Amino acid sequence: MRTWVLPLISLLAAFAVGYLHLTVPVASERTENPMHWATDAWTTWEQLRPSDAAEEWGDGDLPAGEWIRRFSNEQGLEVWHAEQEWSSLPEGWQQKAWRGGWLTGTEASLLAWSEGPGAMAQHWKEGEDGARLERTTCGWAWRGEGWVVWPDAAAACGLYGSAGATSWIPTGAGSPATWWTGPWSQAPASWVRTNVVQEWRASGIPVTGWGTWWQGGARLEVDGGENWREAVQEVASRQGWSVFWADDDVVVNGGEAWGWEASTEAYEAQNNEGRWTGSSLAEPLAVVWTLKRNEAREGGAQRPAVAGWDALVPSDRELGTVRNHRTQSRMTVMQLEDGVVAEQAGGSVVWGFKSVEQALPGGAEEVDVYANGKYQTMLCFPSGLHLIDVKGREVSGFPVKASEGRWSAWALVDYEGTRKYRYLVASDATGLVENFRREGERTPGWRHRPAEGIEVGSPVRHIEHLRLGSRDYIYVGRENGQVELLKRDGKTRARTPVQVHASIPPVFRKGADLDGTSVLFVDVSGWVREFTLGQGEEVGLSGATRADRIESVDMDGDGRDEMVTWWRGERSVWNARNEKVE
Repeated sequence: MRTWVLPLISLLAAFAVGYLHLTVPVASERTENPMHWATDAWTTWEQLRPSDAAEEWGDGDLPAGEWIRRFSNEQGLEVWHAEQEWSSLPEGWQQKAWRGGWLTGTEASLLAWSEGPGAMAQHWKEGEDGARLERTTCGWAWRGEGWVVWPDAAAACGLYGSAGATSWIPTGAGSPATWWTGPWSQAPASWVRTNVVQEWRASGIPVTGWGTWWQGGARLEVDGGENWREAVQEVASRQGWSVFWADDDVVVNGGEAWGWEASTEAYEAQNNEGRWTGSSLAEPLAVVWTLKRNEAREGGAQRPAVAGWDALVPSDRELGTVRNHRTQSRMTVMQLEDGVVAEQAGGSVVWGFKSVEQALPGGAEEVDVYANGKYQTMLCFPSGLHLIDVKGREVSGFPVKASEGRWSAWALVDYEGTRKYRYLVASDATGLVENFRREGERTPGWRHRPAEGIEVGSPVRHIEHLRLGSRDYIYVGRENGQVELLKRDGKTRARTPVQVHASIPPVFRKGADLDGTSVLFVDVSGWVREFTLGQGEEVGLSGATRADRIESVDMDGDGRDEMVTWWRGERSVWNARNEKVE
């Protein structure tokens, strides 16, 4: 062997080791948070759970981990960060190891990545699902449960000052659905923006920086009022704006037929999420915007109450019971021939509404949507999913209607018992399950993807959440008997050979896994059938009795449910050994 070969091999080996050290994370290396390292060149930062990020991801599967983080800039480049390596990537994308984790993006995106924390890192707030930080023209805006907006003194967008003249809210026919009040620079960039203030001030017109704003227009006070009428009209003509005067205020690109309501808050806003209020902080200088609850999305008024009727005649169809936090008692929600009522003990009607539709299986469920100890009632009809408060009013964002067809099944899910509810509803037109949360908004990251062989044209009739061991399964039963077992994001988690007749809602005996869990249902002949979900083995009560209804109820208070079957009005109770008991 030539004398130079061995040194060359050693040199190449050293390069290889060095390359691997730089590109492959060491198992013991701590994964760094990229929010502590990214530069101000990335003007939008986002932090998402993998299930929420999946909706915005392209081709390929997202890696597991607590967070997926995304950075984007004004040139349209994106870099995604995860704690683990991506198993597959969209076409044209690459990935590289970085400080114990992985970055992915196009070649240009990864070349643009560098380290050097600045103002964006200083304004980042860690920890909340869906957190987002934006660099705006006038400062920075961070979104978590609400918005925090900081001004940039160097941006010359105007100072806060104090609220002077009254802010006015536009109302009436044709008024904007989105508006906000306050200093013109102190709302998130995603809310309305106009150049009204800049144009007035460039022409020497002394408009205040405090006013009411909507897309392309505003209502502002002019110091000196109508003394500036000619100058205002000149600027408006040059810009192509319409203007009119309301006392000492000039209204730009507004409707003369609108009504105006004095705002009770210094900072107030409305958009498609609802009503917002803002609070000014002196140190650090910022405005904190929070979403008001139970407000209408349009017009600034409460949604109309769903009136009750004393003339409704009670029936024996009970949909469920819900707490009444105002009386510290329980209400029984009843299905009537021409509507639904909620009754207190003694039969007095708390609320009710008329409907010729029958509620879908699932009945009436108790919800505390704002996690404040005030309870609402959720129930679903083919025409819409409803959430009704104790005064009989629809909560903002409801009813939720199917984008195609009508609802055929629904379930309320609280995976961890933390009141982070998910509302699963199935459309009879698409055969797919849709997922909503909070005030009726779609849940990010969810997309129902039936497995091969599932007949999507067969409507979904039953949805149930099963927690088996540490795993969640969403049971989806179709009219043709097919069963799907989904993950939280709508993908198939497991397959089952069981075919479940859909005439009545099934019930479940839960075990540690699918093999230890069985589904009970009534077959086409009226006999109870029970099969394990894993192997499809016939077990337990199968063939032992007939029924037209099955329930799982703890009858003796020992913490374990018994199976209760009903057949032509006669009840039977069965213990865990499938013995009939009194």
